[in-house]
Amino acid sequence: MHANCVGLKAVLADGTIIDQMNPHEISPAGYDLKQLFIGAEGTLGFITECAIFCPPNPKNRQIALLASNDYSQILDCLKIAKKQLMT
Repeated sequence: MHANCVGLKAVLADGTIIDQMNPHEISPAGYDLKQLFIGAEGTLGFITECAIFCPPNPKNRQIALLASNDYSQILDCLKIAKKQLMT
């Protein structure tokens, strides 16, 4: 959730409204208030609006099942797969 939240509005206990719906706006305090509110589980205030980035579903999916006798073979297979997929 942290990575996909691009904006939110929240209400504090005293009624103050925090508007962080602009994804390009930076807090002068240096803190990302969106991330603080998401992780606070309602203790800082109530989130009233949230803009979430929804990436498109991939067109294709491939699944592979591999068996190995030891962990080093798995690491070797992972290295080969990364090399082949990056080209």
